[in-house]
Amino acid sequence: MQSQRYELVKNAVIYQINLRVFTKEGTLAAAEKFLPEVADTGADIVYLCPFMESDSDPDPAHWSMRQKRSLCGNPRNPYRIADFFKVDPEYGTDDDLRSFVKTAHSLHLKVMFDLVYMHAGPSFGKTHPDHVQKDESGKVKLNNFNFCLLDFDSPAAREYLWRNMEYWVREFDADAYRCDVGGAVPLDFWVEGRRRVEKIKKPFLMLNEAEIQHRPADQEEAFDINYCQWWTQMSFPDIFRSGMPVKALVYDWHNADSARPGAVVIRALEHHDSANDMYYARMEKISSAKCEAAYVLCYAVNGVPFLYNGCEHCDTSRHSIFGNPGQFFIDRSKDRTERTAFLRKLADLHRNEAAIHNGSMQWLENSAPESLCTWLRTAPDGEKIFCAVNLGNEPVRTRCAINGQTLLERGAKFGPGGTLTLEANGFLLIKHR
Repeated sequence: MQSQRYELVKNAVIYQINLRVFTKEGTLAAAEKFLPEVADTGADIVYLCPFMESDSDPDPAHWSMRQKRSLCGNPRNPYRIADFFKVDPEYGTDDDLRSFVKTAHSLHLKVMFDLVYMHAGPSFGKTHPDHVQKDESGKVKLNNFNFCLLDFDSPAAREYLWRNMEYWVREFDADAYRCDVGGAVPLDFWVEGRRRVEKIKKPFLMLNEAEIQHRPADQEEAFDINYCQWWTQMSFPDIFRSGMPVKALVYDWHNADSARPGAVVIRALEHHDSANDMYYARMEKISSAKCEAAYVLCYAVNGVPFLYNGCEHCDTSRHSIFGNPGQFFIDRSKDRTERTAFLRKLADLHRNEAAIHNGSMQWLENSAPESLCTWLRTAPDGEKIFCAVNLGNEPVRTRCAINGQTLLERGAKFGPGGTLTLEANGFLLIKHR
């Protein structure tokens, strides 16, 4: 990985904006006004959900089951695209997008666009019949979402999408791409796409919405970061809702690391898919204190911290990518000062503490593995940071691996003989050389 890209990845904190819920207006212009709040969290990359023109075809036969289950009745799913080169008028104009990017850059935020290349809406299949897969009878093939599958065996389809990758960088100054279901797209396509984009702009970041264990070669030439969906969509929700043992998170970590040791993955408590699928039972509604304990994990375990919009407001609103404009949006009535300061502190630790920024990672055994995560980060110079997070609903007692300077703490009490008691949802980060 190029040195500039390496440092960008190591420093990265991603903040996702789902335009439909980020503001009541649901537009780029309205979102732009809140970019200073995004920067206040310590994030340095703002990731926009797809703003390309959605398909308006009303036939539910071409809707996903999730879209139908939402009961929103809106055919315009942002992940079901009709025109890959057009800003959807629902969100604004080309000039609105350029202004959004310019303001983000003035706040030292890089901007990540979302590419949806595995599939498209039925209208795209009609306007670009040579770019979609067909069966032997000539019928367009659909995936499990009931969307048209793009044809990567077609040189013309590949060229069309590579030009699309170049277009958003050349015309709108994008800094990064998040590639939706990127593991379902041939790896050589992404390698060539990256090569072309980097002729226009360097450094450029690529995030694949796929597990690294699905295709360990992802981070050889094409991608810088992968997803860890088990962490976000399975383990955290089950820990919050039903008290599943936290060792599931450790298992998820080992599962990814064993596929490609040292691979970089996002560490997210929520993203648009998980928030969408939790309806009215959002993580913050279950427990804001537990959310903050989980954020400590996301920032102090190796990887790229990832925030979902509204977290600075402890938002509990229903979010839906299938919603109608103005139907669901962030509740900004809660003061954001304390949560923003907390997230900023975590971002500073993530970037400025060598053991967390660039150190090795070792999970530690403890006396309460059902609710307590303990791990050690070790910097190249030997400096160590001991980390402990209690995601359970009762206090736990364990032993602290080191003595030293407390970097971050809530509900931690030290006892004789190096014992440590952590209250429910308590945490401790302590540094020793």
